[in-house]
Amino acid sequence: MRLTRRGWNNVIIIGVLAFIAVIQLPELLRARLATTTTSVAPSSTVIPLFAPDRVIQQLLLPKMTFQHSLTGWNSQPSVAFDIATFIARWQTLKGTKVTEQQLLGLKNQLLVPNTVEAWFVGHSQPQRITAYQLSHFWLFNNGAGEWLAVTVASDFLFPSLVAKL
Repeated sequence: MRLTRRGWNNVIIIGVLAFIAVIQLPELLRARLATTTTSVAPSSTVIPLFAPDRVIQQLLLPKMTFQHSLTGWNSQPSVAFDIATFIARWQTLKGTKVTEQQLLGLKNQLLVPNTVEAWFVGHSQPQRITAYQLSHFWLFNNGAGEWLAVTVASDFLFPSLVAKL
């Protein structure tokens, strides 16, 4: 049996479609299984450091304080970077939830804590966050008993006094 040019084109098209289907099949199965297993046992989830409805009014870092006033953001001591952008980083900070078992494995690496206080508009008490810098990521306790891992550079969240973010 001999194929014509049109026949070979059809064979090539069907072959390419079969190849694409074989390549996409594992991802489709993984997505299908993920939707059925997420309700049973959540895997690594990304959670925000702050509740989405909270707006930072004041942020107290170990060496700096940022305060929002009618004229905009002020810092003590004065800094040379855009404070609003810096506060937006903190406001939208998210990380991977750390399980109790993972936390037990990291306990011996938690040496020097950094404490951060975030005061929010309309709230009378701050949210106190404990942060530990590990070799490849930051480990945050959001004050509500949840731990999250965030992979960012040190100056991204805790700038030095000479940083120009």
